[in-house]
Amino acid sequence: MNEHDPSATRSSFDESLGRIGASSLPEWPNFPFEEQLKNQQDDQQSTISATLTPKSRFYPTRSSVQRGSGFFVRLKRMWTLFPIQDISWIVAFSFTIGSTAFVVNGFFLLLALIDPETNFLTETPYATPASSVLGTLIFLIGGYAGFLEGLNFGEKEMAVTDGERSVQVQRLRVSTSTPQADDDSKEVQTSSLEPLIGDSAFIYLPTMHQLRTTYTHSLSFHAGWVQFLGTIVFSLATLTSLPGVLTSSPSLIPALNLLPATLGGLLFIIASVLQMLYAQEAWWMPQPAKGDWQVGFWNAIGSLGFTMAGALPVLGTETATYVGTLADFWGSWAFLIGSVIQLYIVMGYYA
Repeated sequence: MNEHDPSATRSSFDESLGRIGASSLPEWPNFPFEEQLKNQQDDQQSTISATLTPKSRFYPTRSSVQRGSGFFVRLKRMWTLFPIQDISWIVAFSFTIGSTAFVVNGFFLLLALIDPETNFLTETPYATPASSVLGTLIFLIGGYAGFLEGLNFGEKEMAVTDGERSVQVQRLRVSTSTPQADDDSKEVQTSSLEPLIGDSAFIYLPTMHQLRTTYTHSLSFHAGWVQFLGTIVFSLATLTSLPGVLTSSPSLIPALNLLPATLGGLLFIIASVLQMLYAQEAWWMPQPAKGDWQVGFWNAIGSLGFTMAGALPVLGTETATYVGTLADFWGSWAFLIGSVIQLYIVMGYYA
């Protein structure tokens, strides 16, 4: 402007905008950028939450801490969400379905002794062995998943212990009522969750160095591999109990059927006791108020029933056989209760 009209004075910035048509320029937002970004994120989150596809039921979002949901809400999640990447969910769900199959099997066995007239044509040759094989196969899946859970949770267990020590050192300098202390506590809780299947941090097979250093003192790892070994041994008893396997060699029943059943039950008891000890703050202090402790307790009761079912028939009396069959039935129910509790606990991390 000054070049065309040297006599014109320099105008202000507002007057210049007026000459070039400031109305054509977009108006600057009247709220901070952080608020605009937050609104965009909220809109995206609302869109994701509103779109519930079948895939989201199998890959739901997991929280780092337990959600404060109602009892019936969590019960609904147990049968509507299926987080197949969560190894803890696979353990709980497998043992729940497997225990249900063993409950059905125990019912068939017990009913045949209490009221033989109720036997239907296909009960002994098909229904009873089929339910036993189904329960055993699912228990094998759950046992292997428990082994993987022990591997991954065992490493996190060591990391959390070290993290808690560092947090305690920091809390000597920072009051526990400050936000910083709360953040430290959340970090410890987050690290206590095992990684999901498919994550780069998920461990499928430990190295010898990890076995010597990380897992030697991990109760969760020892509980996992002992339980997996128990399912393998117990499966031998299931195979030899099938019709026709040992029919021509009854003398082998104690060694090939009753012994694996008893030994498998004993290994289950050891694994359950380790689960209870892991849930306790001290080995001499039972904590029945904890859900994890209840899981170990009911699994121990179920393991005792399976052990009695394998050991008592060795006596060869009708009473021992009846008590052993009855123990197999209530032992299956105890395992089912513990598995359902475990599934309930796992689903507390999902919405």
